[in-house]
Amino acid sequence: MGSSDCYLPPSDSPDLTLVVPTPEERIQCLKANSREWKGLLDPDQYIQRENHLLNQDMTKDGAMTQWILVDRHLPPDNRPILSSCESFGKRAWLAHGGEVEQIIAHGVGSVFSKPEFRRRGYGGRMITELAKRLDTWQQEDSVRKKSIFSVLYSDIGKTFYGERGWKAFPSSHICLPPTSNDRVRQVISGIDLSMGREMQADDVRRFMCSDAALERYRQVLREASLNSKKAKVGFVPDYAALSWHWAREEFYSKILVPDKGEPKVKGACVESRKVFICWNRNFGKTEKDSVLYILRTLYEEPKSPAEEQGVAEALAAALYRAQLEAHEWGMSRVEIWNPSPVVEKAAKMLSETAQVEHREQTSICSLKWNGKQLGLGEDVDWYWNEKYAWC
Repeated sequence: MGSSDCYLPPSDSPDLTLVVPTPEERIQCLKANSREWKGLLDPDQYIQRENHLLNQDMTKDGAMTQWILVDRHLPPDNRPILSSCESFGKRAWLAHGGEVEQIIAHGVGSVFSKPEFRRRGYGGRMITELAKRLDTWQQEDSVRKKSIFSVLYSDIGKTFYGERGWKAFPSSHICLPPTSNDRVRQVISGIDLSMGREMQADDVRRFMCSDAALERYRQVLREASLNSKKAKVGFVPDYAALSWHWAREEFYSKILVPDKGEPKVKGACVESRKVFICWNRNFGKTEKDSVLYILRTLYEEPKSPAEEQGVAEALAAALYRAQLEAHEWGMSRVEIWNPSPVVEKAAKMLSETAQVEHREQTSICSLKWNGKQLGLGEDVDWYWNEKYAWC
């Protein structure tokens, strides 16, 4: 099925079309791309993982769509799959002129072509077709019936997707080493690191994803849009977005480290200072690829140097908990995407060698803005461009 031993049309052929695969073709895609992304799983476990992720709150009921580029004249289940990808319809906010509205925006991921179909232009054709399709995909209930924006995370630099409408946005991170209790004092530079406490999933839901917390996020966007003509967008950092990431780590942990059980610690906080962070563990093929990612940081913006110092110290205490958890689970590092100045300050309190690194080739945060055609302005600010939004 899907044999490549046949005539292959050129990438600009009108015979090529972007379609949703049949169930059998979906499995073909997963078997093919498992070679790239299964890590320490075997192919069957990888397919189980994908089925597991497909049934999370963020992805179920059709929110996630798989796409394939094929010859329109060939029958389903018996046609070469020239390229494939996925799109995720996720809750997002748009703020413009002091008004905030909830919208559906798409994240694009798992872009893949078999080796024998590479360097033929099929990936570019698929992405071009996808850009057109996403303009209206799952927008039937929206006010404008059009997509406002979509995002992807490029692992092939900034040019390929940039030429097709996805502009590269800041893509930086700062790292901290794992540490154990016996190697780090509970007080560093006068900071009481013991003030940070662990959070489990229910704590994260209560402190970071409650209706009150989400309303505060909306208020931030509303106020920002009153002070600037530029539109503001951001993915809603709700519990569904976070639990999708946790579903990945929980699946891996059962297979790779069954004796440890599911990871229960999902974040850390200093509640008295209103500082909260949450994370997930990425189990990679090698120790270097195993990373504890900070999904989201939440704190009140300091209004004075003294307040900034207090917030930074609390963040340091919470991040110290992340370092301990990274050590516990054999992660190579703690990684925080696009750290704010106060988060950077906190990281440097914990590690003198911590430096912000700017990515140029991998995990390039890229956004396609359609707002200009919809009267929302030439450009856009992307708020909360953190790991939780990745897909």
